[in-house]
Amino acid sequence: MCLGPIAMKPLISIIDDDEAYREAVSSLLQALTFDVKCFPSAADFLTSPFVHNTSCLITDVNMRGMTGFELHKHLIESGRAIPTILITAYPDESGRARATADRVICYLSKPCNEDALIKCVRSALKRARPDEC
Repeated sequence: MCLGPIAMKPLISIIDDDEAYREAVSSLLQALTFDVKCFPSAADFLTSPFVHNTSCLITDVNMRGMTGFELHKHLIESGRAIPTILITAYPDESGRARATADRVICYLSKPCNEDALIKCVRSALKRARPDEC
């Protein structure tokens, strides 16, 4: 019998400066009963109280201020290795290689396939909260 901590619903944070895209991804995940918070920038996410509770991060690669790659690196360096999914409208092989080297869960092209995104989210959540039993 496993007597671990009480299971909490995992939080997925979405960071994208494109409001329409951010809301579309949020709606998809909420329809699947995930708890979702949205942010227009990395800075807004980093100053929110949700950084510590986020189990999966979905972020755009190209944003003003801090890019998705820079955010992922910042989180790791500050001891918060949140499983991350990067999404970009400008995919390229160097970005994909960097994402792989940085241990990003998935590197997806916009607009991304819903099934692929859901598969990536589930993979990220498995990594965030592995079965301790």
